[in-house]
Amino acid sequence: MAGSKRGSRSSQGSRGGAGCLVWLVALSVVFVLVFANLGKIRQTLENTRFLDIISTKGGRTPAPAPAPVAPAPRVEEEPARKPRDTSPGSGDAVTVGPGSGSVEAPGPEAPAAKPPGAVPEKPVVVRTRSAALYFVRIDGDGVIARNEVKRTIPATDSPLTDAMESLLKGPGEEELRKELITLIPQGTRLLSAQVRGSTAYLNFSEAFMYNSYGIEGYAGQLKQVVWTATAFPTVQDVQILVEGQRRDFLGGEGVYIGKPLSRNSF
Repeated sequence: MAGSKRGSRSSQGSRGGAGCLVWLVALSVVFVLVFANLGKIRQTLENTRFLDIISTKGGRTPAPAPAPVAPAPRVEEEPARKPRDTSPGSGDAVTVGPGSGSVEAPGPEAPAAKPPGAVPEKPVVVRTRSAALYFVRIDGDGVIARNEVKRTIPATDSPLTDAMESLLKGPGEEELRKELITLIPQGTRLLSAQVRGSTAYLNFSEAFMYNSYGIEGYAGQLKQVVWTATAFPTVQDVQILVEGQRRDFLGGEGVYIGKPLSRNSF
């Protein structure tokens, strides 16, 4: 009788242990499945608002959904400002030390001193010379008188050209105050000037051929040219050329210029 009771108890214990084992296995499987699908379960609960419903039924008010955040306004960046120059000469007030106040900056800086050994720049020197030019004065009786004028003119390596070009420019203010004029036709240009032996060959433009003062005007313009050219000690006479050609007469039946003219030709 006692043996049968012990067998019954042992069989009941075995069944109980097996049942516990089955439950443990089942719980383990469920736990594994829940853990593996935790993300999907959470997503499903959020989609169905299951947690909110449970909270509402339990007397709790669900937290309001966050309001949409407006995009921050766009702020244009300012261009970088040039740092204020507080060095002397910048034109602004400069603060010197604490409590010293503002000191007006000096004006423009003086030119920097040249480094030692620098070669100084040579000043541009304009060469000049004194030339004897001849203009004319017409008195009340219509007599044409020749007058010499000393003028300081720019100097080049062709002193005869310098003198003749200055003559063609006409009298200056000082000569005009002395009532001096020129009879050389306006627009006359010196094309070339050269000296061969003691003769100066002066080549003028076509305008030299036409003088509105007639025969006396032609004589007067030739005197101005011949006397100005022969003021040079190496020139004895002058051969007049027009556009590079030797002409017999100056202006129709005017003054003969087919040969060199000296001061004694007038």
